[in-house]
Amino acid sequence: MRLLRAIKTFFEREFRLRGYKRKLIIVFFHAVFLLILTIVLQYTSFIRLDEIDFLKSAAILKHSIFHIDEKPWSKNVVFLDVSKDPAIADDDEYGPPDSTLKGAQRVITDRFKLAKLFSILNAHPNDFKYVICDVLFDKPGPGDSVLKPQIEKLHKVVVSSIWENGKLDTPIFKVTSGVVNYAAINKSVFSKIPIYYKDSLKSLPVCLFEKTTSYRYSENRFLTFLNGKPTFNTVIPEFYYRPADMVTPFAKKNINTYYLGELLAYPGCFNVLKNKFIIIGDFQNDMHITYLGKMPGSLILWNAYLTLYNHQVTISLRWLLMLLVFYFLISYWIIIHPDRKLQEIHKKIRVPFLTSFLVSYISFIGLLVLINIFSYFYFGAFVSLFYIATYLTFIQVVIDKLPQWKKNLYEYILNF
Repeated sequence: MRLLRAIKTFFEREFRLRGYKRKLIIVFFHAVFLLILTIVLQYTSFIRLDEIDFLKSAAILKHSIFHIDEKPWSKNVVFLDVSKDPAIADDDEYGPPDSTLKGAQRVITDRFKLAKLFSILNAHPNDFKYVICDVLFDKPGPGDSVLKPQIEKLHKVVVSSIWENGKLDTPIFKVTSGVVNYAAINKSVFSKIPIYYKDSLKSLPVCLFEKTTSYRYSENRFLTFLNGKPTFNTVIPEFYYRPADMVTPFAKKNINTYYLGELLAYPGCFNVLKNKFIIIGDFQNDMHITYLGKMPGSLILWNAYLTLYNHQVTISLRWLLMLLVFYFLISYWIIIHPDRKLQEIHKKIRVPFLTSFLVSYISFIGLLVLINIFSYFYFGAFVSLFYIATYLTFIQVVIDKLPQWKKNLYEYILNF
């Protein structure tokens, strides 16, 4: 009852404020604007440093402090490392070397071994989950004639394609492929994978997601949809699996990582692959810098698929309502009570160099961090910190200085 009386007293006092109804309308539309700004910042592939810092802190909090470390389908995944299975392509027969490689020879994955692996899988078409083959088949190589019939017969496989030099390099075989370009800060620190690349090309995790579920992505000029529901066009993978989780059989625990050639040498190698998702890639050389350190590209793709499977990129109504409530309260504070700031806290902590802008900025960052923690862990969605906090601080400074600016303008007009 005391709480209800306090709320009633609060609103009775608020309604007596000058221009309260007009300001309340402004508060609502300002909260809606912040909501739209949040969606736009998250929707695009634009990478921000505040994302990297927050995601790293959230991972430390989740894995090291609370010891929450899910491993979805840990008994249903196997990683096949092809780094020990190179084949040297003859330049005269198979074309010039890749521009990214040094030397006169072009190193590719041994396609005879891949053909043998796929022939084994084709003999048991219903006894494995799916294959992610993170190997580029954009150029011919020795063993293509043997690999071609096996990989094209294998229906449960998706391979890599890449957008490079203004064009899409697709496999030379007739097989499902997805784009594996990553969005990174300054082409270094990875954080996002697009759903659609270049507006129409689906990424590899999306292709696998659609192949293994009843969900389908679509897009129009402005938005991306998942089964008709609006969704973000980027996915920030939850790193369920990290390099430390890729343990070889010699470690005698979590046996899930094999070198391709060594596995094929086992008499009953299919028993390792049975009922598994099979992730094929170069786990030694194809490394990318993430907010958790270096990580193989194939592992990033697998984590992105798991994130999509958990539907962590859908723009849910509950998430929108949660943000709208928080943004309404922040806007209410800024617009209706711009005089109630942190001066008292400022006096107590006795830091004279903190200006009103800095105090406001710290307060907004703190609020947004709390909102972001709740949003990230409960909804799996990121809320921008730096840009929204900067904008809110600017708005508060403008509202604070507006009466003085009006006064100065009035005096200027009178004296003109």
